[in-house]
Amino acid sequence: MSEETIKKIKEILKNYDIPGECIHIEENYTGNINSTYVVTMLNNDGEERRYIIQKINTNVFPRPSLLMRNIENVTRHLERELRFSGDTKHQALHLIRTLDNRTYCSIMDDEDRDYYRIFDYIENAKTYNIVENLDIAYKIGQAFGNFQKLLRNFPMEELEETIPDFHATDKRYAQLEKDIIIDSERRADEVALEFMTIFRNKNSYSHITSALNNGLIPLRVTHNDTKANNVMVDKDTDEFLAVIDLDTVMPGSMLFDYGDGIRSTASTAFENETDLSKVHLDIDLFKAYTDGYLSEMATCITPGEVALMGESIKIITLELAIRFLDDYVCGDTYFKVDPKRPRHNLERAKNQLTLAKDIELKMPQIEEYIQQCYEKHKGMSLKLDK
Repeated sequence: MSEETIKKIKEILKNYDIPGECIHIEENYTGNINSTYVVTMLNNDGEERRYIIQKINTNVFPRPSLLMRNIENVTRHLERELRFSGDTKHQALHLIRTLDNRTYCSIMDDEDRDYYRIFDYIENAKTYNIVENLDIAYKIGQAFGNFQKLLRNFPMEELEETIPDFHATDKRYAQLEKDIIIDSERRADEVALEFMTIFRNKNSYSHITSALNNGLIPLRVTHNDTKANNVMVDKDTDEFLAVIDLDTVMPGSMLFDYGDGIRSTASTAFENETDLSKVHLDIDLFKAYTDGYLSEMATCITPGEVALMGESIKIITLELAIRFLDDYVCGDTYFKVDPKRPRHNLERAKNQLTLAKDIELKMPQIEEYIQQCYEKHKGMSLKLDK
């Protein structure tokens, strides 16, 4: 880490009433969007305490005040719900406020203004990038189910879109069609087979958004990045502690989160895998995640949402394929690509289309299990209520 970065971090700390001396700064490279640093402070009693400092990526989030207002409102609600229920096992991300009582600070860097925020560090915790254990899959699903359950009564007027139409799959498909016609990079011929697969499924892309717009399913707080590594778990017990990375928290459907959670947790291969024979939906991981999720959410969701849960997995998987393919057609301007892999985004799109095909083949099993699991957990809750 450069001396300039260390100096800047120490300058940022002056905006906060954080006691003690900064004795260590370490950069964390796991995130793809923001720059993240772990800062260790030594207080006057000789005790060490750690904090997370993040520089907000204003290319992705051009309105930091709106972004931080969303996070502030959601974390405040989560903390209140945890206190009210007497839950001392789980946590919400805790923002540290500046000396002038703001949730972020800004400093000038040359001619640009940079924005930073600080969170308490969650101690004795870890994350999983790969989920191979059914118990961990259950707990990841449980964590995201708990997150949405705690936010079921959140006043939606306090939440705004930071990335408009993020999960409007039909609009993303329409954009892909336009970009293939324009063909600015002369790549359209290369993607003909992949586009035809995407085209064949076009009638399903509006199912979730149409249900939302027509009031058939409720608008809810959605995380929109339900990867396993956005759940902090206890190092000793593997029990979930907190859901993190709230930058994409927006109004939407729980189907976005559930579908993406299954897509990312229950796939047998990463998105970068080029050996497509390795790409499948692991039905046992799917069942474990679903069981964990519905153990928290079964009493909160509507029959309309339950009916679309299976389809949501396929829709969100196809949506990511559309995004990868569109980025490839447009010259790889959004997703980070390996410079040694000139067709990196095309390879990712093929990967997700292969996964979507396997999901479709297993849809009867998927939908049957979701219904059974929903009825089981709803029945258990009714017995407890008696």
